[in-house]
Formats: sequence, structure tokens, C-alpha cells
Amino acid sequence: MNVNQKTTILKSAAILAFFTLLSRLVGLYRDHLLAGKFSIGETLDTYYVAFRLPDLVFNLLILGTLSVAFIPVFTDYFIKDKKEANSIANTILSVTFFGMSVVCLVLYVFVPQITHLMAPGFSGKQFDDTVMLTKIFLLSPIIFTISSVFGSVLNALRRFVLVSLAPIIYNFGIIFGVVYLYPIYGIKGLAYGVILGALLHLCIQMFGALASGFKLKPNLDFKNPGVRKIAKLFVPRILGIDNSQISLLVASIIGTTLMSGTVSGFNLANNIQAVAIGMFGISFATAAFPDLSEHFSREDHQKFGETLSKTVVNILFFLIPISVLLILLRAQIVRVVLGSGNFDWQATKLTANMLGIFAVSVFAQGLSPLFSRAFYARQNTLTPVLVGLFSLGMNVLFSIFLSRTLGAYGIIWGFTISSLLNAFLLYLLLTFKVKDFDSYYIFKSSAKIILASAMLAAVTYISLQVFASHFGNNTVITIFSQGFLAGIAGLAIYFAAAVALDIKEAKSALGVVRRRFLR
Repeated sequence: MNVNQKTTILKSAAILAFFTLLSRLVGLYRDHLLAGKFSIGETLDTYYVAFRLPDLVFNLLILGTLSVAFIPVFTDYFIKDKKEANSIANTILSVTFFGMSVVCLVLYVFVPQITHLMAPGFSGKQFDDTVMLTKIFLLSPIIFTISSVFGSVLNALRRFVLVSLAPIIYNFGIIFGVVYLYPIYGIKGLAYGVILGALLHLCIQMFGALASGFKLKPNLDFKNPGVRKIAKLFVPRILGIDNSQISLLVASIIGTTLMSGTVSGFNLANNIQAVAIGMFGISFATAAFPDLSEHFSREDHQKFGETLSKTVVNILFFLIPISVLLILLRAQIVRVVLGSGNFDWQATKLTANMLGIFAVSVFAQGLSPLFSRAFYARQNTLTPVLVGLFSLGMNVLFSIFLSRTLGAYGIIWGFTISSLLNAFLLYLLLTFKVKDFDSYYIFKSSAKIILASAMLAAVTYISLQVFASHFGNNTVITIFSQGFLAGIAGLAIYFAAAVALDIKEAKSALGVVRRRFLR
């Protein structure tokens, strides 16, 4: 890989990471408001369970499917014939909008029956509220489907900023619902906020795509070879839903039969750990995907392997130390992020322990999107599907078995084990498929990263004990101070050790931060 290409991917990932961090911070503020108003209990359990059916449909049919089938083909056509690429995109927009509308209309009719299956522990008013919210939320997959087509066009054109802004705007809609609509409409107000956010999500990506040269002209050109190629890649990918989405469904089904607050605690802890995954796992995978697709299209297998290897190490460089910090500072993080209003110490302990278990697999969750996209860039959707289905089965089995003895924590251990397994299997298969995939470079770099992370762990733990004895645990400010200072001390040692160990990613990362954020 040449220097310019490395810099391009790193800069793109840095931009994506910045906006992802901003989006996640807004999302955490959203969770802060929800936790402070409702804590973990029946209302928040109802809210999260109502998301499961709409989210499942969208993630199954569109989010984890459309972009990975669309972007490689669209990119290939765009390089050769922009007009033809535009026609393909319009056909996909028309088909997906109509298809998702029909699916959601059918599901709307059967929401009560489906809710019985997805929330077997709910009854009475909680069950009725879940049905009501689910019916309203079913508008969101239709809106997000349209938005995703525009977002896929923007990603293919490497217009990452607008795509990154869309989730931020979406969360502002939800926040508006919590603050202003809930006091007026009750729990329905929360749903209205979600739909408002989805519409804003669509608007910013639609106008962005149109401003980038996309011509909106709906058609149904099924004879187009590009459309058929996307359909060929699309169909098998439908079965390859992201393991994290299935984990939410499994957590909802099993969690509704356990103590109240299990579902909401799971979701709140998951949202916190997702900040790191979104910043460094998804950002690097998204930034590298167009390059991987282009390398494969041009049959440049050496650059494909080099790009993939480099991106793996970049992700590990950030996520391994973050995993350590999440485990050590889990109580401080949860208390600072969520600790207000009705969110008491018992809720803090439950959510913090869940976060600690999640943290074990953060690096694996961050690598899986990249590994999957490496297969998608090679126009191979079947392999990730089969691996995902196997990991899904393990997730369900482990979650059911472990929840019997560990309760709420068993669900998260099931998710953690299956996430580790999913990443390992994808990596193993890639070593056979990609000849220039440099495993030696990855293992050598990983060993250095782990050593530096061990030093981070020691310094953070010792610093935490020292600062805790001085600051105490009486207020949010003191808890924040001890966690923040301990984390900063650990990170300082980590980066110093990384530079001393000659980890190239440390120098590159510090260079990007210095040029783009401290300028």
C-alpha cells in the first residue's frame, strides 16, 4: 500500500471517528435523559423491546444487506459509466421502498402476536404499551430504507461527513421526544420523537446525495445487469444479520422473563460500549470498504491484502486499550454517563457489571465489520452469512444456558462468547481466501499492543486507587475526576509504550490528531 493510500484511509477513518464520537456522545446524552427519567425498569424495558421488531426488519433487509451489496457494484459502474450507475441506484431505491412498505404493513397487522413471542414475560399494560409503540416504530424502517440508499451513494462517493451527521440528527429527534413530547403525549411522545429523528436522518442524506450529483428518477429497470448483480449479492446476505442485532433480540426475549430492568440495563450498557466500536471498528471498516472494493475490481490483490492487514492493526491499536479501560473504569463510566434522577446505585452496579462483560469482546466486535466487508468487497456474501448463522446459534444457546445460572449477566456472556467466535472464524477464513493477508504483521503488532495495554492496565488501576482515596465517591464530579485522571494516566503510558515499542499505528494516529484536531 502506498503512503498516500494509507493516509487517505486513516484520514477518512479519523473524520468518521470524530463524527461517530459526536453521534455517540449525543446518543449517550439521550440515554442519560432516559435513564434519569425512568431508570431501568418497566417503562424503559417496554421502550427498548418495542424497537426489536422494526430494528430487526430494517437490519435484516437493509442495513446489513443493501450497502454491502450495493456499494461494490455501484462503485464498479460509477468508474465506467456515471449515468448507468445513477439508473441502478434509482431502481434499487424504488424496489427497496416498495418492498419495505409491504413488509411493514403486513407486520403491523400481526404486531400483538409477534409481541407475545418477542416479550413472553410482558403482560397487562406493559404488553399493551409495547404493542402500541411497536406499531408506531414500524414507520421507521420505511423511512430508513429510503435514507440508506442515499447513504450508500454517499459512502460509495466517499462523502462520509453527511452520512456521519445523519445519526446525530436522528438522536436529536429522540431527545426532542423525551424532553418535549413525552410530557404532552406520555409514552407515545417517545415514539413520535423516534419518527421525527428518522425523517431528519432521511432529509440530510437525501439532500447530500442530490447535491453530490445523484439524479432522483425512480424507475424499475430489472433488466439492468448491475441491478441483477446487486440482487444476486443481496439475497444470500439477508440471512447474514449482524450478530449484535440478534443479541438485542435474544436479550429482549430472555430478559423479559428475568428481573425487571434486565432489558434496559443490557441496552444501556451496550450503547456505552458501542461508542468505541463505532468510533474505531465501524469507522475504519467503512473508510476501508470503498478501497477494498476498488482493489478487487482492479484485480490488485496485493493492495487488497495490505489495506486489510493495515486496517486490522489500526482497529486493534485503539480497541484493545479501550477494552481494558472499560473493564477497569466501568463503574465510573456508568455513574457519570447515566447517574442522575431515578438512576440509583443499584441500577449503576447492574449496568456497570454488564459493561465489564461486554468489554471483553469489544475488539472482536470492532474487527467483525471489517472482516465481513472484506468478503463483501470480493462480492462474496455467502461466507459471512454462514459464519454469522453459526455464531447466532452459539449466541442463543449460550445465552439460554448461562442465563439460568447467571441471570441477566448470562445473556451478555452469551453475546460476548459468540462475538469472539464470529471474529475468529471470519479471520481464519480470510487467511485462506486472501493470499496477501499479512498474519505475521498482525500478530507481531498485536503482541506489542497487548504489552502496552498491560502497562496501561497497571498504571490505570494504581492511579484509580490513589485518586479514589483522595476524591471519594460522593458526587458525580469526584467520580468523574478519579476515572478521568486514572484513564489519562493509563493512556499516556500506553502511547509512550507504543512509541517505544515502535508501533507504527501510534505515530500515524498521533500525527492525524496533531494535524486535524490540534491545528
